[in-house]
Amino acid sequence: MEDILANFHFVRPLWFWAVIPAVLLYLLLRHRASNASNWEDSIDPGLLPFLLENAGERKAHWIINGLLAAWLISIVSLAGPVWSKIPQPVHEREDALIIILDATRSMYATDESPNRMVRARRKLTDLLNERKEGVTALIAFAGDAHVVSPLTDDAHTILELLASVAPEIMPAPGSRLTPALSLAYQLFTDAGMATGTILIVTDEIRDVAESQALARANRNAYPVSVLAIGTEEGAPVDATRLQRNAPFLRDEYGNLVIPKVSFGALSDFATIAGGRFSQVTLNDQDLEYLLAPQDIDMEEEFREVDREFDNWFEEGPWFLLVLIPFCALAFRRGWIWVLALIAVMPVDHAEASVWDDLWKTRDQQAMEAMKEGDTRSAATLFEDPAWKATARYRSEDYEGAASAFSQLDTSDGHYNRGNALTNMGMYDQAIAAYDRALELNPDNEDAAFNREIARQLLEKKNREEQEKSDDGQNGDDQGENGEDDQQQSEESNDEQQDPQEGDQASDQETDQQQQQNAQPGDKKEDGNENEEPSQQQMSMEDEKPSEEEAQALRNWLQKIPDDPGGLLKRKFEMQYNERIKKGEINGNGQNSNW
Repeated sequence: MEDILANFHFVRPLWFWAVIPAVLLYLLLRHRASNASNWEDSIDPGLLPFLLENAGERKAHWIINGLLAAWLISIVSLAGPVWSKIPQPVHEREDALIIILDATRSMYATDESPNRMVRARRKLTDLLNERKEGVTALIAFAGDAHVVSPLTDDAHTILELLASVAPEIMPAPGSRLTPALSLAYQLFTDAGMATGTILIVTDEIRDVAESQALARANRNAYPVSVLAIGTEEGAPVDATRLQRNAPFLRDEYGNLVIPKVSFGALSDFATIAGGRFSQVTLNDQDLEYLLAPQDIDMEEEFREVDREFDNWFEEGPWFLLVLIPFCALAFRRGWIWVLALIAVMPVDHAEASVWDDLWKTRDQQAMEAMKEGDTRSAATLFEDPAWKATARYRSEDYEGAASAFSQLDTSDGHYNRGNALTNMGMYDQAIAAYDRALELNPDNEDAAFNREIARQLLEKKNREEQEKSDDGQNGDDQGENGEDDQQQSEESNDEQQDPQEGDQASDQETDQQQQQNAQPGDKKEDGNENEEPSQQQMSMEDEKPSEEEAQALRNWLQKIPDDPGGLLKRKFEMQYNERIKKGEINGNGQNSNW
């Protein structure tokens, strides 16, 4: 008993706030029941006991008291009274799937519309959208194999990366399935998965002997199924993404490459590897067949992890047994049907941030706002500093974005800070931000490109400021020269007024002749003076970017680096080079480049 009293508490004590409306409703109903009869106002109080019956009032009070008691019992049950713990084992769903995607150049063959790679990605997208339970991983292979995503229960993450898997991001040409199988088995081992399934999406397996031996050795624990993409007739390989000199891929002898799919060879491989084989279909029959359990055993779908945790055992449901008599009476009087109608009545949705906070984190709410285009609300809701900075950037709050990105000492963080500063016209600080991004990641091509843009804009800005200052100085000099010329002309006029009349006549003729001779030259000089500003103005206008160029620049700087393809490409190149240095691979791939 002492342990019960010591451990007694409520798991959800906030439910006791519902006692307040219960008491208020109880007092209101009691007051209305007491004043239900209008005869009390018309009959003498001394005669009331003899003329009116109190049975109805007593009955109404009994119902109200019962309603209050049922309400209070329900609140106690919902609050979750507990006083004892029970050990609870931890179970994990034993459902692991590793997808191995062929990313060789032959996957750009056009016998599937628009090509084999796109068709494979669409099929895997359907698979990931339907996969609600278990863990999934994605591996891509060509001349070498690389993990795109390790085992995770977040299919959305794999979907984001799947769109970037393509032959052009693979560092080594060729086709080697064996390293991909080795990576898959290593992922299973690292995750502690005793069983799992491997699905290969490919058009050909070239290292058949080596990969088949490896798959046969692990067929009992990790069966391998094959989904074939392509046709037996084959088609040319679209090389527009791979090279510039030819629209279709050719071999080293200049012959057009037409990869064909051998369904028989792929089916034999799947049979030896303990899995199933299917050609790609327009519906989901291929995936349903490949991923259907071959040996249905419900005991093996879950495994017990070697750990336990204590869970409070709620006693609240026992209190609900007391409500059974009240429910029976409610059925008899028809109240239950009224409550059912109230429950299904449509209600207006009201804005309730507190309610949202109960079910979703602030970051989840912000992400929904971001998807709806409300970037300003997202910037307010986000708690994650990187996403908050991104939301401010997309809402064109460049000052806030620059301040937020400055707190992220990463290459992408400083790159984005440089973009925000460039939009603010602070080119020198933007260049410093890009330099810091390149210092942290010298392979950040986006940072190097935008740094060059910021440098050009800074030079242009300095040049325009210098030209403006030079124009102002030239105007001051011209003003001083004009004053000197005016003073000299006044002095000459004073001197010309002194000679006699004869001299004046000859001087006037001479002056007229000089004026006539000087007029063409004066016009020419005036013309030059008028032409110089126009030429300067034209040169400045030429240097000014057009509205289209300015808009294109803004659009470019608006882009936050969310291209996983470039990140995967650099990651795969680093892994490939490291494996060459360690001697794990020779760097030659297979005999062919496709």
